[in-house]
Amino acid sequence: MAFGPSRTSTESKTASVFANDLIVKGDIENQGDLRIEGQLHGNVTGHGTITIAEQGEVHGNVEGRLLVVMGLVEGNVKGVEKVEVFEKATVKGDVTSARISVEEGASISGKFDTTPREVETPASKS
Repeated sequence: MAFGPSRTSTESKTASVFANDLIVKGDIENQGDLRIEGQLHGNVTGHGTITIAEQGEVHGNVEGRLLVVMGLVEGNVKGVEKVEVFEKATVKGDVTSARISVEEGASISGKFDTTPREVETPASKS
């Protein structure tokens, strides 16, 4: 099955799965959680948790609420709440989030930005 729901220990609910036998060229936008086990040559935007599995590869930017990187990302990574980079992961790009977690052994070639997001108030919109 190429796309479909799957339950894993890292996602709290059903996630869409981008299977390891897929190679896709193009951008992806997802409303829920997404687990990437294949290769994507494009950008990923999501509103839930985006997990790049150990065998997963993204050649483009990744942006979501919570990002979990266990595989390869060649592009910038931006997490609204948090970015987690695990031991065997490789990120070739900048990492931006209010909270960043990096395990020993992870490889990151880029800069970190942990500047908290500005909270927009009604008064600041005018």
